[in-house]
Amino acid sequence: MSPEKFISSSIWRAKMKTYFKLMDVDKNEVLTLSDFEEIANRLIRLQTDSSKNEKIREMCHSLFQHFIAGGEPVDDNTQITEEELITKVAKTVAEASDEVLQAGRHKNEIFFDIIDTDHSGEISREEYRKYLAIYTGVEQSEQANQAFDSIDSDKSGSISREEFVEAHMHYWFETGDDEESYPLPYGLLVDS
Repeated sequence: MSPEKFISSSIWRAKMKTYFKLMDVDKNEVLTLSDFEEIANRLIRLQTDSSKNEKIREMCHSLFQHFIAGGEPVDDNTQITEEELITKVAKTVAEASDEVLQAGRHKNEIFFDIIDTDHSGEISREEYRKYLAIYTGVEQSEQANQAFDSIDSDKSGSISREEFVEAHMHYWFETGDDEESYPLPYGLLVDS
């Protein structure tokens, strides 16, 4: 699929805009390394095991550089606008090699382990609500419930590792235009 196919999808664009708005921690209308460092700090607060702190920081830095900034070098002055995010991510997902797909799956497995704070092998509604509030910096129970329900594809009342990873991969790597229902791991889209 070409980058243009993603960019021309109103649903995919809305997914990227939703992500952008949630990750713009300081609300200055650009994504920066400091936004992702703050997100790493928030995720670290979910942990009881401080040995994971550096891994979380590295993952957030890598996410910013290799996905948000399109693999370009980043530093404290790197700023990505909403439209740049859409363009860079469209190119990344359209040209995704097996290595990129594996890296995406691995990143989401790390996120799963961060969220699964009781180490049960499943994410409860409460764990997801708490994660989403910390990750986005906004407590929105109704939005968290909608996000949870969209990921819990078998409606078991918990999210398995497979459901979590597949929902996030679908969110990023599929336009969503061909389906009535698609996962919304960050809640309702800002616009479509």
